[in-house]
Amino acid sequence: LVLMLSVQTTWRVGKEAVDAGSALVPDSVPRPIARIGVTFVAVSVALFLLKSVISTALFVLAMMGLIYFAFLAMNPKEGSRSVDEGDSPPSDDPAEEARRIMEKYK
Repeated sequence: LVLMLSVQTTWRVGKEAVDAGSALVPDSVPRPIARIGVTFVAVSVALFLLKSVISTALFVLAMMGLIYFAFLAMNPKEGSRSVDEGDSPPSDDPAEEARRIMEKYK
């Protein structure tokens, strides 16, 4: 229901914008041709803006990925969370962790 109202509102606003734009065209141009021309220009501008936004978003996403992989390449210990030799793996049980620490300092 909300999507339908949104589409109807968008259609109405677009139609009013085309009518207002075609009113700016000189009267020597027939009204149907003026409406078609204004619609074509409006759709062209809208698609250009949409393409620009999508292109910018993809560029930012690609740069974030590139920077992340460069960070991992320069800091290999940050990327891998493996346990070093000599350390015991972390346990999920707090009591076991406390026993291990107590054994270490006996």
